[in-house]
Amino acid sequence: MSGMLSDAFDTRCARAGGRAAVREGSETLTYAELLAWSQAISRRLEPVLRTPGQRVAVMLPNSAAFVAAFFAVARGGGVVAPTNPQYGSHDLASHLADLDAVALLADSESLGRAAGTLERLPRCPALFEVSREQGARSMRRQTTAGLPLPGFFPAPPLLQQYTSGSTGTPKRVIRTHAQLIAELDCLRTTFEVTEEDRFLGVAPFFHVNGLVRTMLTAMHAGATLFPVAQFRRREVIDLLTAERITFCGAVPQIFTILGQTPPRGAADLSALRLVFSASAPLLPVDNRRFSERYGVVIRQLYGSTETGTISFNRDPDPEKHLDSLGRPLDPVRVQVVDERGAAVPPGTEGELAIASPFAISSYFDNEAASAESFRDGFYLSGDLGTIDPAGHVRLTGRKKLLINRGGFKVNPYEVEDVIKAHPRVADVAVFGAVGPQGDDVVCCAIVASGACTTDDILGHCRERLADFKIPARIEFRDSLPKSSTGKILRAQLGAPA
Repeated sequence: MSGMLSDAFDTRCARAGGRAAVREGSETLTYAELLAWSQAISRRLEPVLRTPGQRVAVMLPNSAAFVAAFFAVARGGGVVAPTNPQYGSHDLASHLADLDAVALLADSESLGRAAGTLERLPRCPALFEVSREQGARSMRRQTTAGLPLPGFFPAPPLLQQYTSGSTGTPKRVIRTHAQLIAELDCLRTTFEVTEEDRFLGVAPFFHVNGLVRTMLTAMHAGATLFPVAQFRRREVIDLLTAERITFCGAVPQIFTILGQTPPRGAADLSALRLVFSASAPLLPVDNRRFSERYGVVIRQLYGSTETGTISFNRDPDPEKHLDSLGRPLDPVRVQVVDERGAAVPPGTEGELAIASPFAISSYFDNEAASAESFRDGFYLSGDLGTIDPAGHVRLTGRKKLLINRGGFKVNPYEVEDVIKAHPRVADVAVFGAVGPQGDDVVCCAIVASGACTTDDILGHCRERLADFKIPARIEFRDSLPKSSTGKILRAQLGAPA
């Protein structure tokens, strides 16, 4: 097999021909049609994507358009930078300024917001509208050279995403074609995926979970993908039932919501042969509720942006180990280490350290963060956990300050900076608290300098932040607890210290 993921995709499309690749509503695209669309986008990108390693932002919802665009960029030697289509102006401007992308691919709904943000950037990428009819229509010429990534990667780079560590500072994660092919080959075997499988694409494709474990895995196996652009619980239940979906990976909130949805009509999920939850812990009570309603037990999966998939609960009777993240995938090693980095005995809590052929070995252009998180071939995850004598991994907590909102990591300092820009906010502290669905909710405590309401803060945030970063709990206080040096005492706010 070629060392390029796009070559493997093109070969599979040519062989699959008339098989269904993506189904959206009543429209079905065959693999041949999807390949033709992707190649049309590649041709439109050629004038701007001139050098291997240039980055292209893909700002599209879960859709056939996202699939076609992803492989179009990869085919041209570009590095795909999935971009949240719901980004507000603040997030999008910061993302694009750091990315230095040569092009931005968007759909008609995102064009207005994207174009308005580009107007304010000193250097902006070319803007293309992606559609089935025109492939990718040029909407704005570039004013940036879109410098390519340096050529020191062990294999051609394919994917750039962002993650945050204990300091909350975003760091660039760049994975190669070889790393992703190795992970996809392993997932196809681990999940026992065939071309007869029918994948529900409900986890966002701009996030590592939905991108790799659903979209790319489905395409890598020649299966059929049913993308969901916006989660609506009853529509998802109807889709699972009507289309006899066999494969579903999502985040805990989705399964919790589905498990709490009152019955209405016939819901038949009996075709589901594999369901997994990732990106945050799924509470056993929510797993049981879902299982009692639909007759399906959800398996837990553990992974990260830096490492790809780490472990998966493959137990023949997963209901016996609902809190287990399973054993590491065959080529992956997981150790539990103490504060000095030394391995601890089985069953002892410590930090989870991962070594994997799917993983990066450092953050791009960030030596300090790399030295903190990568040691002796292992990635120090910041997650606390245990491994029992049978090899099952379990999470017990986190060392990091970040708020885990359904698998999306929220930097509290970033949200604080946005809220502080409100003219009637004197001081603010943003922190996470455990929510009813097992993950974190974003909270903030505000000291106001004038008349200010919850609605004022929410409106201010909605214009500037992605929805998962907007505080779900807002309270106003006369002052914030601080140390003698002025540091906010987050433990006194109900947050991790």
